[in-house]
Amino acid sequence: MPYRMLVSDLDNTLLTSESRISPEVKEAVVFALSRGVRVILCSGRCYISMRIFEAALGLVSKDQLGISFNGGLIYESLSQKILTDYRLERGLAFELIDRLKSKGASVLVYQGGVLYAEKKSADILAYRRNALLPVNILNDFHELNGGVSKVLVRGENAFIVRLEESLREKAAGRCNTFFSAGDLLEYCPLEADKGSGMRTVCAYYDIDPAETIAVGDQNNDISMMRLAGLGIAVANATEEAKAAADCVISKTNDQHAVASVIYKYFDLS
Repeated sequence: MPYRMLVSDLDNTLLTSESRISPEVKEAVVFALSRGVRVILCSGRCYISMRIFEAALGLVSKDQLGISFNGGLIYESLSQKILTDYRLERGLAFELIDRLKSKGASVLVYQGGVLYAEKKSADILAYRRNALLPVNILNDFHELNGGVSKVLVRGENAFIVRLEESLREKAAGRCNTFFSAGDLLEYCPLEADKGSGMRTVCAYYDIDPAETIAVGDQNNDISMMRLAGLGIAVANATEEAKAAADCVISKTNDQHAVASVIYKYFDLS
């Protein structure tokens, strides 16, 4: 069965370690599109941040979808119309926020396309630079009205691993918990995972998941790699992601891994 769609994670998969699109990957994506392949970006990032990369790759059109917030929000790239938008239950969101703050964590909160924090710590400023979004500073997160798209913490790996362990019982069965990078811990709605988001996009395009390839590097990519007809981990992926993948490509994100995938599996000439 030929593959009809490529679903790719962004950070440390399609993007370089400097969060850039290499010319090699851009050229490969253009090639895939010329062959009629659907190319979908699937990221923990906010959809507003993702649109910058979509524009650079030629993925902004009236029938182009994107998957953001780890599958919690699916949108049309051109109109920015939101198709699905799952939120954390408000009570749970603030239980998590308050507990994380009590542990000294640098907490960030998304409501849709808006990013909030209570202070400008070094971790928060570093996250802002990579997210390509402004941070709105509040006196208290409790000023926010409505549901929360996700709660996240940036910090050293050992610290956020301990945080996750301390909140594991509280979060279990109530939300999804992801390490989306070595320094990022995220709490998302139960409905939000990349596999679920990918399944929704497949249904939208009437594409069987077996006709898709999913490429990733982190544990939050595992669900989409397992759903895809072919799940591929890049060489710099976590050991858990590699174990869950159908195959591990020899190239890292800095060696244009996604370009290698495209030319290997979509060049049928």
